[in-house]
Amino acid sequence: MATDDLFGLLAGMEAIMNLNRAQGFTKESVNALMVGENLIPSSTVYLFFDFAFEGNLPNGDRTKLPLLLEDEVPLSGNPYASWAPAPYNQTSSCSQERILAAYRDPNRNFVASIERRISNMRARLWEGQIPMTGKRWKEKRLDEFENWQPAFEFLFEIIHTFMWLGDPVTQRGIKENFNFIAQELEILQAALNMRRAQKGFGLTINLTGLWLEWIHAVFETMSTRTHSWMAARVEEIVAKGKARYDAAVARDGAENSRDAAKKLLEAWSDLSRLVQKADFMVMMPMDDFIGFTPSRFPSKVAGTMFPMPFRDDECKEMSANMSWPVSERLLDNLDAVYTNKEDIEALMVESKEQHQIIRTQLRGEPRTLGPEHWITIIKSRTEWSLSHGGPRDQTWGYVAYNLTHRSKEEWAAFLTKLHADFREAGQWVEGFEDIRANMGLQWVDGQAKGFSKNSILAAKRHFAAFRNSPDCRRRAWKHDFLVVDDECFDSYMKPPVAFQETAPYGDYGGYVKLIDTSAYDPRLIAATAPGYPQQLRVLGTLIFDDVYPLMASLGHRPRDLWPSAVLHPNQVYVGHPVPVQQKSWEQMWKVREIGRDTFIRWQREQQTQTQRR
Repeated sequence: MATDDLFGLLAGMEAIMNLNRAQGFTKESVNALMVGENLIPSSTVYLFFDFAFEGNLPNGDRTKLPLLLEDEVPLSGNPYASWAPAPYNQTSSCSQERILAAYRDPNRNFVASIERRISNMRARLWEGQIPMTGKRWKEKRLDEFENWQPAFEFLFEIIHTFMWLGDPVTQRGIKENFNFIAQELEILQAALNMRRAQKGFGLTINLTGLWLEWIHAVFETMSTRTHSWMAARVEEIVAKGKARYDAAVARDGAENSRDAAKKLLEAWSDLSRLVQKADFMVMMPMDDFIGFTPSRFPSKVAGTMFPMPFRDDECKEMSANMSWPVSERLLDNLDAVYTNKEDIEALMVESKEQHQIIRTQLRGEPRTLGPEHWITIIKSRTEWSLSHGGPRDQTWGYVAYNLTHRSKEEWAAFLTKLHADFREAGQWVEGFEDIRANMGLQWVDGQAKGFSKNSILAAKRHFAAFRNSPDCRRRAWKHDFLVVDDECFDSYMKPPVAFQETAPYGDYGGYVKLIDTSAYDPRLIAATAPGYPQQLRVLGTLIFDDVYPLMASLGHRPRDLWPSAVLHPNQVYVGHPVPVQQKSWEQMWKVREIGRDTFIRWQREQQTQTQRR
C-alpha cells in the first residue's frame, strides 16, 4: 500500500473512532420511537391567524370572507380583559392560550401517540408540501426502473401515514379538535364584532367560517398534491420500465424477453396497486365538522365520504361491475403473456384506462393548486414589508457561520461546491421559481469576529444577539442557524467518492450543520429523540427545499429530524429514510466497528514494536 493511501486510511479510521454514534440504536428501535402528536398541529392554529389577516389559503385561493383588521391581529394573543367589551372582558386568558391549553388537558383527546416516522411524513404532507423534491428523487435514482422497490417503500410510507390519518380514532379526535377550536373562535368572533360595533365599523368578521374554509383547504391541498405526486412518480417509473422492456424485445425478440417482461409486470402490478390504494385512502373526511355542508364544499377528497373500509369496498364493486375483456382473455394462460408484447401492452392499457375511470368517480378531477403555502407566506410577508418601508434586502434563508479559518481561495472553492447544491433546489415544488432569486445565506466570518476555530459555542453566543439586531436580514430564519466547520468543509472538499455510486444512492454528499437554539426538557429528548446533540448534519441539497420549509411552516424542529439521521453512517439527515436505507446503514456501522477494532489492534502492535526498539 502506498504511503499516501495508508495515511488516508488512518485518517479515515480516526474519523470513524471520533464519530459519536448513539449507542444501542437499531433500525427497529429507531422505528419504534413514539411521539405525542397534536391531532391538529399548533402550527395550523398559528398559520390560521395569519390567514385570517392576509386571506391566502393553502390551495392557492383567496378567501372572499371579511378579514381581520390590522389593529385586531394581536388581539387573539392578548387577554380578553385587556381589550374586549363586556361581558367578554371578564376573562383573563386570551383566545390562543385557551386553544393551546386544550392540548394539555388529559380529559380531551387532542394528542395522539404515534410513530416518529409517521409524524415526520405527516408534518410535510399536512403543510401541503410534496413528499420529495425532484432533485432529491433523482439523486436517489428513484426515477430509474431498476430502483422501483426503494421507490415503492417510500410511496408506502405515504400510504402508511394516511392509514393513520384515516383511522376512526384519529378522525374522531381531529373532528373534536376542530370543533373545540371553532367554539373558541366563536367567542373571539363575538367579542371582535361587538368591539367593531362600538367603534362604528359595520362589517362583521366570521372567524368560524374562516376556520372551516382554512381546514378544508389544508385537507384538500394535502390530499390533492400528495396523490398527484404519487401517481406521477409511478407513471414515470412504469414508463421507463416499459421502455426497457421494449428495448429488450427489439434486441432479442419477445420470445427471448421473458425475464424483462416478468420484471416489468411485477413492478407495474405492485406500483399500480399502491396508487389504487391511494385513490381511496389519500383523502380527508369532514363529516360533522361544525359548519360543514357538502353543498358549500363539494370536493370529493376533502368533505363528505364513507369510512376508509367502505371506500375500499366501493372501489372493488366498481371494478367488479366493469368490463375487463383483455384481463379475462389472458387470465387462463398468464405464462404466455410474458412472451407476447402485444398482450402486455393491451393489459397495461386496459388497466390504466379502467382505473382512471374509477379514480375520477372516487376523487373527481384533480384541482389545480397554487404555490406551496410556505412560499405564499414568504411572498406575502415580503410584499407587506416592502409596502411598509421595510429593507430592500428581503433575502430568505439562514444565517450561516464560517468557522473554518480557511484561506480566501479555499473558502471560495468550498462555496462553489455548496452553491452548486443550492442551484437545483425546488424541482417539482410549486411556486419555488417565484422566490428563487431571493434565496440565500447571510454569512458571518467567525475568524473576523474573533471566534476560536470550529467554535460552535461562540457562534451560538453571537447568534443570540445578532438575530434580533438590525444587521440580521429581515427574512432570515431566526430560530436556528447553520455552521460550516472543518468537518463540514471536508465533507465537500474531501468527499468519500467510493460511496457516491453505492446503493442506496444519494446518501453521501456534502453537508452543513443546523444548530438548534431551543431549550428542551431532557425527558422529552430521551423519549422522542434519544442522543440528540442539539445540532443536525444536513445534506447540502436539502437546505432550502426540504428542511427550511419544515422549519418555516412551524411543522417541525431540528430535533424531530434527528431520528431520521441517527442511523446514517455519518449521522446526516438525508431525508425521510426507508427500510432498505436503514438496513444498508446498519451494515455500514458493523463494517466500521470491525475496522475500528482492527485499527485499535494495529495501533497497539505499533506501540509494542516502538517500545521494543
